[in-house]
Amino acid sequence: MLEEKARALNSYLRKRLVVIAIFLATVLILFAAVRYFAPWLMPGFRPSSKATTVDQGLQEFLESHWQKPIPFQGQAPAKFSALEASLGPEACGTCHKQQYADWKESLHSRAMGPGPWGQIVDMFSNRPDEAVQCMTCHAPLSEQLPVLAKVAANSDTTYEANPHLDKELQLKGITCAACHVRQHQRFGPPKADGPNATKYPPEMPNHGGAKRTPYFERAEFCKDCHQFDPENSLLVNGKPLQDTYREWQNSMWAKDGAACQDCHMSNRRHLWKGIHDKEWVKDGVQFKAQLQEPKPGAGKTVTVTAEVVNSAVGHKFPTYTTPKVFVRAALLDGRGKPMPRTQQEHVIGWDARFEDGEWKEFFDTRIAPGKTFMEKFQWKLAQNAAKVRVWIEVHPDHFYHVHFYPAHLKRADLSAEGRKLVERALDESGKTPYILYDEVLPLNTSDRRQK
Repeated sequence: MLEEKARALNSYLRKRLVVIAIFLATVLILFAAVRYFAPWLMPGFRPSSKATTVDQGLQEFLESHWQKPIPFQGQAPAKFSALEASLGPEACGTCHKQQYADWKESLHSRAMGPGPWGQIVDMFSNRPDEAVQCMTCHAPLSEQLPVLAKVAANSDTTYEANPHLDKELQLKGITCAACHVRQHQRFGPPKADGPNATKYPPEMPNHGGAKRTPYFERAEFCKDCHQFDPENSLLVNGKPLQDTYREWQNSMWAKDGAACQDCHMSNRRHLWKGIHDKEWVKDGVQFKAQLQEPKPGAGKTVTVTAEVVNSAVGHKFPTYTTPKVFVRAALLDGRGKPMPRTQQEHVIGWDARFEDGEWKEFFDTRIAPGKTFMEKFQWKLAQNAAKVRVWIEVHPDHFYHVHFYPAHLKRADLSAEGRKLVERALDESGKTPYILYDEVLPLNTSDRRQK
């Protein structure tokens, strides 16, 4: 009897222990899950020191790397060859052939082209502080600056000629060294693997290797020259003239972890394509035109609805004041010729201009990421109308070509060099428009033929 009771008691205790063990295991699993997936629910929660360190490290790196202007490189190490000591992009291209070929085709290489330099060259005589400010993005190396700031004991700033100016380097804009060289030390992203990896012969000079950091792959790396500070810069209707980083930051792309470099430097190409490249823009923007013909007894008005979707641009389309995108439509006759006075248009862009001593906003119809621009075109249906043509025409340099350069050339204080450069820029800016999409929609002409 006692043995039976003992066995029963042992069986009961074993079952209780199993239940307790299961309970404790469940509590521990739940505790671990909360700690891992929802740490903010834990008492005394503090943000991860690792995350804080990463953000702090990024900020410290950017502040050091993007000083304005970038400090002089100084004397190159004695062991460097002439190629290794050079800041010229051609020297870099000796080994980095693909990157150099890409850069030559990019707008970075033309950041000191006739348009920017035509404005800046005359600013040095009367507004050197503004000239230097412009060049901190357009040609950011100290070796590229014609003048240097000198701050007196009373905090007054004067400017004196730069004894180390490299005039040839100056006009090459945003060079390899602007991003990759500080005090002759090379910096870059982590080494690429697979097909993107670059291999060099072992005997090739390697400028002492490179310091590699993932910060080169962060959107913040591009921020200094693609985002004006909304707290300390000119605002037009509450918006900075350059707001690209914040547009990206508020987009689905930023939330999904896609950085500027993922699109504009895909496969580590140094092309930085944008609004000037037709095929590039086509990959980011979708277009659809729908025709609605008049129904019997419903009048003779034909309607076309045009939709433009910002499907894969990581910021507003377009992002800056410079481009304008014209969505146009017109009736065509039986020979495919435009019918007089039937062309209509809607404009996508930000029309902000400096007039009468202040910046004014006329309209802002830019398309935010994932959003759609939709407008309708309507005509009274003419007897000989056979088709409707709907097309999108992109003018990448519209603001400069139509507004800024013509107004700038009217100034009486331009130097001969500045005037010549801006005249050249005006001519070049008129050659950049292109047709992005072009569709012809046939009209039903059978009813009109019967009549």
